Formats: sequence, structure tokens, C-alpha cells
Amino acid sequence: MSTSNYQLSQEHELATVYPEKIQPYWAKHAREASFVGAQGLSIKYLKLTAAEPNNKVIVVSPGRTEAYLKYDELAYDLAQQGYDVFIIDHRGQGLSDRESARWQPGDVASFQYYVDDLAMLIEQQDLLANYQQRFILAHSMGGAIAAHYLQQFPNTFTAAALSAPMFGINLGMLPKPIATSLAAIMSKLERQFKCGPYYAVGQSDYKHGSFNNNHLTHSEQRFKQMQAVYLAHPQIQLGGPTNRWLDQSFTAMQQIIERANTISVPLLLLQAEQDEIVTAVGQRAFFQALGPTSAASAQFKIIAGAKHEILFESDSMRNPALSGILNFFEQHAN
Repeated sequence: MSTSNYQLSQEHELATVYPEKIQPYWAKHAREASFVGAQGLSIKYLKLTAAEPNNKVIVVSPGRTEAYLKYDELAYDLAQQGYDVFIIDHRGQGLSDRESARWQPGDVASFQYYVDDLAMLIEQQDLLANYQQRFILAHSMGGAIAAHYLQQFPNTFTAAALSAPMFGINLGMLPKPIATSLAAIMSKLERQFKCGPYYAVGQSDYKHGSFNNNHLTHSEQRFKQMQAVYLAHPQIQLGGPTNRWLDQSFTAMQQIIERANTISVPLLLLQAEQDEIVTAVGQRAFFQALGPTSAASAQFKIIAGAKHEILFESDSMRNPALSGILNFFEQHAN
């Protein structure tokens, strides 16, 4: 993807850009708030306004384990391009309420609740009336949530960009039929015996990772910044997924691909070439299943060399990816 003339933050400058630009901008322009989501849970979100009044907005739908506090650099970059930015903390993670008394397990009772919460945020903020240009930028699990939303609410957004969307999970050597059956059986047993939710096999509470062993990014500066956020805010630390989350997600991903032809908005899908978290197969299946209206303007881009966190990658990958997203949004602006 070609770069453009956008003024984006650079990783070698982050040590000074954070205290001198990003943090002061957030202090002045960020507003944290909450609303009552599906099933009565408190859902937190952040709004970062552009320095100049505008009529365009980007809604950010983060991935599993993520909180809006992690997205300070990205939100700052988007705001500098004249966009108001809304970032939702999905239920069960970030600063939002959990589905159960246990804070660490990544859990959801129904994948549809993610979509319901996103719809409530958009309705509560009256984005359709307040902004002429409305875009959604979604990553990983957030991409699956966004895809479901686009299938159910086709007229909200002007265009969508999905970064490494979760349309298939990398299960390693475990065959998918076994993984899906195991998650379904364990989730059913937990419901039947009214226990859990329990971690899926091999999962545990949050662990502070090292850069050398990470599967997310080649950027040591951005990796360390991410880690610093989670250390400074232990309440947003999240462990692995539960059996119930896996069961819900497997079903949701299958439905997303089956219903991909109902999406009508222009859509950009960014695939990370070195992704070890989600599968390229699922992303390609989704893209090939898009309906004619969306497919006519859809773009599929592979970010060469990138790991899963494209928007937190080294500048050589992040800059062209983010510039491509902004170009795509401008191209499809009303």
C-alpha cells in the first residue's frame, strides 16, 4: 500500500511525542464515559475530538483483551486528520463490566451482546445525525463484531476498514472440528452444572510478556508502550478466553462468513502476512463471500511482513497501512 502525506507519529520519536503531544492532547480533548449495555452491564468508551470542528467520525472496535487506553497513539493520529474518534471497551474487557464475578477470564455470554453494545453506543451518541461521514475501524475480534454489525445495520457507516479481522482462530496443531466440539461441550457442561465460566484448555490469567517472544509486533517501542499501559492500569489486564467465549466465537465466525453477502458498504480488509493469532483462510473466505454491492468497492491488502497488530507495527508497515485506511475512507466519503 502506498504512503500518503499524512502526518503520523513515528516510533523513533515516541519517547518525546507521548509526553509532549499525545498525552497533552488526550488531557484536553478526550472524554471518558459509559452507558448501560445489553443485560445491564456498564460499558465504557472514550471520545477523542478533532482539534477543528468537523462532520466526520471513526468508531474503533478493538480486539480481544484490548482497552481504549491502549489506543492513545492511534486515536491521536486519527484526530490529527480531522476525525472525531470513539473507542469502545467491549464487555468483559478494558474498563467495562465483566460477565461474571471473575475479572481475568476473557468471557462473553453471547457474541451478539458485543454487537448490541456497539449499536447502543452509536444510537446514544446519535452518530447518524451528528456526522455526515461515518467510518468504522476494527481490529481482530473487533473486526468480527464490526462485520456482524454491518450485516445487521447496513446503513450506519460510509465505509469500513478491518485490520487482521478474526474470521478464523489459529489453533496450531489442533484440528478445527475438535476445537469447536470441545468448546461447545465444555460450555454446555458449565451451563448444565451452573459452574464456571472456566478458562479453555491451556489458558490462564494475564502474563506480562517479553518483546523477544511476542506474536504481535516487530516494533519494540510500541510493544513496550502497550506493556506500560497494562502495567499502569492492572484493572484492564485480561487473561485467556473461556470455553464459553470460544464456543460463542466459533459460531459467530461461521455466521459472519455465511452472511458476508449481506454487507453493502465499501470495505477494506488488511491481512497481516505473519499473523499467528487469526487465520488468513478465514479472512479470504469472508472476502470472497462478500455481496456484489460491497465487493465492487472492496479491497483486500496484505501487509507484507506484519504480525497481528498491524496498527502497532513498525513504521515501515504501520504507516502505509494507516495511510491506506485513511485514503480508503477519503475515497468513499459522501
